[in-house]
Amino acid sequence: MKIALIGTGYWGRNHAKVWRELKGEGVIDDVILCDINEDAVKPLARDFGFEYSTDPREVMTREDVDAVDIASSTPSHYPLAKNAMEHGKHVLVEKPMAESSEECRDLIRISKDRGRILMVGHIFRYHPALNELKRMIDRGELGDIISLHTRRLSLRYPRRDMGVLLALAIHDVDVYSYLLGSMPDEIMAISASNYVDGIEEEAYLFLRFGRVLGQIHESWNYPIGKKIRELLVVGSESAARIDYLKPDEIIIYDSAIKYDGVKNEGEFIKRVDYIEPLKAELIDFVKSIENNREPVANGEVGLNSVRMIEIAMESIKRRGPVRVDL
Repeated sequence: MKIALIGTGYWGRNHAKVWRELKGEGVIDDVILCDINEDAVKPLARDFGFEYSTDPREVMTREDVDAVDIASSTPSHYPLAKNAMEHGKHVLVEKPMAESSEECRDLIRISKDRGRILMVGHIFRYHPALNELKRMIDRGELGDIISLHTRRLSLRYPRRDMGVLLALAIHDVDVYSYLLGSMPDEIMAISASNYVDGIEEEAYLFLRFGRVLGQIHESWNYPIGKKIRELLVVGSESAARIDYLKPDEIIIYDSAIKYDGVKNEGEFIKRVDYIEPLKAELIDFVKSIENNREPVANGEVGLNSVRMIEIAMESIKRRGPVRVDL
């Protein structure tokens, strides 16, 4: 199997590193790097010992390329993924899958018509601690789930291509749906844009899943301490917290409100077997192609995530909650 990686920016370089590792392990046969900026792709290809191209269209038509990994800018996701599948290639496209749910639906249609694997880079579905937490929830170890709380906070100048909703919150709305096994009933969101016109650097999202409440805080304007990336799930029997920057552990809080008072019996750390999430993601892509099966993060996952962010944006405009219709 030969992989074409399109896009060799910051995240594309991470993909290239893992593809090199998988080639060394015999999981794939070869890689070709592609970027319209030759100054970016040429030195990376030289360092990794890969072939390179500056023409995505040329890469799409090559008979020796089996699959395309798209790690380029968001506006290019839809046209590149569409072109690749129309030329018979399997596709892994970074999140967001496309700029609109309409484009996402078109990519899903093409993948079905052409019989091609379509996968989206929702990397947190491959996070070892999160997957263990999912198993704990499904086994009922936390009791009935009551609420979910997420903070992704740091201090950085806002991006000019997208705000925190598409850059960050798209991860968390997908995580909540993944953990609870359903889509929310309604979403409400508020945001602030103070530095780059039309680009929100801070947002709060509130999601209702039946009786379960989800709250998400995303910010690039948080000057206190280091980067924060955390998830807390509160159940009727206990709670669990993940620091996404520590993917091999879950903190369990044996605490809960009970009818006769409050239970507070301390906390402990549950260790989790570690596998690099990006490596697990790329392996899933390869195995899905080899076995002709749906990947964990398939096109429907990508579509639902984009649709939830669209609804959050609609809520901001309406200044109120919006029912989720997919």
